[in-house]
Amino acid sequence: MNLRRSLVSAVLVAAVVSPAAVFSAAPAFAESAPKTTQSRSGSIAELERAAADAAKAYAAAVANEARVQAELSAFFNDSQPYLGKLQAAKAAAGKAAAAKEAATKEAEEASAAYASASDEDRPKARERLLKAFDAANAASAADEKAKAAVTAAGKALDDARVAEFRKLDAAQKATAAAAAAKATADQALADAKAAAAEQPAGKPADKPAAVTPASATTRTTTTNTSTTTQAATRTTTQATTGSATELAETGSDPATPYLALGSGLAISLGAAALYVSRRKSAARTTA
Repeated sequence: MNLRRSLVSAVLVAAVVSPAAVFSAAPAFAESAPKTTQSRSGSIAELERAAADAAKAYAAAVANEARVQAELSAFFNDSQPYLGKLQAAKAAAGKAAAAKEAATKEAEEASAAYASASDEDRPKARERLLKAFDAANAASAADEKAKAAVTAAGKALDDARVAEFRKLDAAQKATAAAAAAKATADQALADAKAAAAEQPAGKPADKPAAVTPASATTRTTTTNTSTTTQAATRTTTQATTGSATELAETGSDPATPYLALGSGLAISLGAAALYVSRRKSAARTTA
């Protein structure tokens, strides 16, 4: 009899102490995890600076394009020094062509005079013919050189004009790229401001789920069996009501509900054992 009562008392004490230990240890597992609201002021300030820089870059690109356009117009109006070189080459080529024509004509005349010259005049005619041929050959070479100079001057002028056009094209592309970058920066800033306006300034952290102290649920366990059973039922219900999300918010271990449920069952078993022991003791006393 004494052994049975000792065992029953040990079971009852363990059942009462287990939930108290579980609920008293639960706050130790809980860690403070305050919810923080990300501030967007820093990113918005950076986007504002980026938008300002993009606007400056776009303004600089527009100014550069206007400058290049003005230079192109001025160059076409007076393409110096290329146009002057071309004009001088053409003038020299004109003179070389005239000299060639004159030398060719002289060579033709000298050739005719040599053919009709008498024996006495033939030496002089022959000397004239040789000179005329030499002059005609020199004039022809000068003419070819002058023509090549004209071609080179014309090509230089064309290349200079193409280079100016390429400068304008590059400036226009730079302006377009700067405009696209400015539009992107402005849109990013507008989106960030809209998102900041829609999002609340801050949200208070959720309050941790209330936990009833184990002493309050086990205080009346030693008075009578029915009160102990009701307290155990309340403890079990209260331990198993909280969801996994609530426990996660308080920082408690996810196994806490199962430990609390096991403790409640242990309380019920202890109470039943005590009830049976007292009933048998009463029956023997009556007998």
